Amino acid sequence: MSPFLVIGPNIEYGISGAVAPVDVRGAFVPQTNAHFEYSWIEPLGADNYGDWKFNKTNYMRFFAGAELSPFYGAVRAGLGFAPFPPPFAVLEIRFVYSNQNLFASDVEMPMNPNDSPAIGQAWNAGYIFDNFYENSSYAQIQSFDLQLGGRYVSQKFNLSFLVHLALIDITSDHDKKSFDYMRGIPVYSRDYIIAEELFAVYNFGKNFSWSTEFSAMFSGRRFKFYSPFKAYDKEPLYYYLISTGPLWRFNDGKSYISVSPGFFIRGGNDDSFSDSIKERILLSVQYKHFWDFRFGKNTNQ
Repeated sequence: MSPFLVIGPNIEYGISGAVAPVDVRGAFVPQTNAHFEYSWIEPLGADNYGDWKFNKTNYMRFFAGAELSPFYGAVRAGLGFAPFPPPFAVLEIRFVYSNQNLFASDVEMPMNPNDSPAIGQAWNAGYIFDNFYENSSYAQIQSFDLQLGGRYVSQKFNLSFLVHLALIDITSDHDKKSFDYMRGIPVYSRDYIIAEELFAVYNFGKNFSWSTEFSAMFSGRRFKFYSPFKAYDKEPLYYYLISTGPLWRFNDGKSYISVSPGFFIRGGNDDSFSDSIKERILLSVQYKHFWDFRFGKNTNQ
């Protein structure tokens, strides 16, 4: 969460990655990306450009961003509204459209309980990497995401959460069954995803904090509201991810680096998810920089 967020234009960019132990090709599919986002925050009250009243500002926000990784490229755009009076001004309602293009990395995900191999064998780094390029192809994943976010900022403690309901559409050579690298979960066209993210930071000082992050992702059964698409008995899937570790700020607080060991748990309706403890361990590293357009202001708001 940007400590330099202001009314008006904001830019953030960074790189992030998460991997399992080097000698393990386990349940977690390694992720890495570079990302960029521009947002314009327009006040709904009497606030001035360049200002920000923590936990009290009402606003409308337009944002657009992009991600690039070895597996996919994605663009997204959305609108957010925080119209509620304090103490509910910390809540924001968002709608986000994203378009994710898989770069010859679309590996078929067998999500019917009777498919072979079972989803527990296909949804892992070993299977996906073994099928890159030779048995994969281009695909496009679109999502329409309704979100409710909230954040509370204080001198010692920052807390934010984000709840998603996303509808998924896929163009693929694999009967519309694919792996969503941005979300880290197998998906099917006309699928839906429910997700929750929780992020907490305790500030020990100006430049050092401790962060904890929790994510939960659920993909349900495919919607059958459009009759020309055949029914598909897709298995509901889920995962949980928790990580915690130090966070260092520098460049007057405009940049930070976090290093967070974590734990990954996945599952479904069948008994094919029997990952060992070693296969569930991961390490996340993130760098982020905020370019805040302070309109000539020299002090933090």
